[in-house]
Amino acid sequence: MKTLNKILVVAGAVGLTSTAYMLYKLLSDAEEDEDDEEEEKRQSATSKQTVIELNVPSKAAGAIIGRQGTKIKEIQKNTGTRINFKEDGRSKEDDSTRTMIIRGTAESAQRAELVIRDFVANMPVILTEVMSVPSSALGRIIGRGGDTIKSISRSSKAKVYVDRAPDDYRVVEQEVQLTGSREQIDLAKTLIQEKVQEEKVFRAKKSVMEANREKRNKSNMNTKQEKREEIPLDEKEPVHTNPSLHQQNVASWPSGRSFVEVYVSSVANPSTFFVQILTSKSMELDEIVKDMSQYYSKERESDVEDDIGLGQLVAAPFDQDSSWYRARVSGFQGDDPDQLDLFYLDYGDSCYLQKSKVRILQSEFMRIPFQAVECELANICPKDGDSWEEAVVDRFEELTHTAMWTVLMAKLVEIKTLSTGEKIHIVELVDTNEKVDVNIATKLCAEGLAKWCGTEKSDA
Repeated sequence: MKTLNKILVVAGAVGLTSTAYMLYKLLSDAEEDEDDEEEEKRQSATSKQTVIELNVPSKAAGAIIGRQGTKIKEIQKNTGTRINFKEDGRSKEDDSTRTMIIRGTAESAQRAELVIRDFVANMPVILTEVMSVPSSALGRIIGRGGDTIKSISRSSKAKVYVDRAPDDYRVVEQEVQLTGSREQIDLAKTLIQEKVQEEKVFRAKKSVMEANREKRNKSNMNTKQEKREEIPLDEKEPVHTNPSLHQQNVASWPSGRSFVEVYVSSVANPSTFFVQILTSKSMELDEIVKDMSQYYSKERESDVEDDIGLGQLVAAPFDQDSSWYRARVSGFQGDDPDQLDLFYLDYGDSCYLQKSKVRILQSEFMRIPFQAVECELANICPKDGDSWEEAVVDRFEELTHTAMWTVLMAKLVEIKTLSTGEKIHIVELVDTNEKVDVNIATKLCAEGLAKWCGTEKSDA
């Protein structure tokens, strides 16, 4: 423009008006072209794509991407950039970081970088901690099919990992791994401690339960001995005449645990005995017995059933015991239809009782499964012949503390399902109550009362 003004001054001085106008016009157009060119250059420089490489912690990558890419899409939309991670996924400087590529104008790329840096800076710190819990509480923490531990993870938003119960039942503590923010881990710990406390309460109730059941011991053992002498084995009615009527309602074996705690409640021989599995459900059995005893202490005509058939479920007292229990009619004594052979569904023992003494089993007392689980000792057979001698049965009852409510450890080997639908649990039994653990099968074989069959074992 300075050049143009000089030309106009000169032109005016010499009076060349038309010539000056033409010169002005030409120079004016030239100046405009120069201005347009400069603007185009400026815009080109401004719109030129900028590429920024940004290293972020690998553990933050998932949060930056977001669920199904929602977070990274939001950042791209708000900043007008394109963002992706390098294909190798790692920065050259540190394997613990990942490299992000931000593409856009200088302004938009810088804005995206600031957004991402701010997001990472404000992310909660992810920690991993390990806590120890009693092995006895592991089943309660995991829950059936992992339901409880999944619920703890959902509620706390922490990742909770725990190994299943180890094969060595002598391990008293187990590690639980927790991953999340400080708040998430603390909440998960609180929820786990609640389950541990529940297990402690359960153990305390177990002691009370053992004391309450002690009274059954002498009467049960005396009655069994009398029946054993009264009726030859080949003339006795089978215990499970019609097992299908109650088999579906028998307590199930806990899953995910190698060894479980049991009571041996009744024994026919090492190939046929019954256990009660110690679970929170089994704790309710004493309450049911108490409620039944209170209810049936009063005579009600509506509770009397004249036509009682084979396989029918009834409420009945036990011989020499005033308490009432859940039972099934498994047969009759001789030809007398009024003398019932009862199988007690929560204990596995039997008793003869007059029909007039039994009552209709009310549905309110069916709130938990029957607790007597039929078992067979794994891998052993009678030493001579196909039947167990009386001395072996007596020794087996002694080793298993039958009806003494002493805890044994049981390991499920397999489940046999008979054609009737009846399930037989093949188990190993270990007595851990003394300084040296006693494997019951090994002990019987070592004493010459049984022999190994199936899987070979040593007498260690």
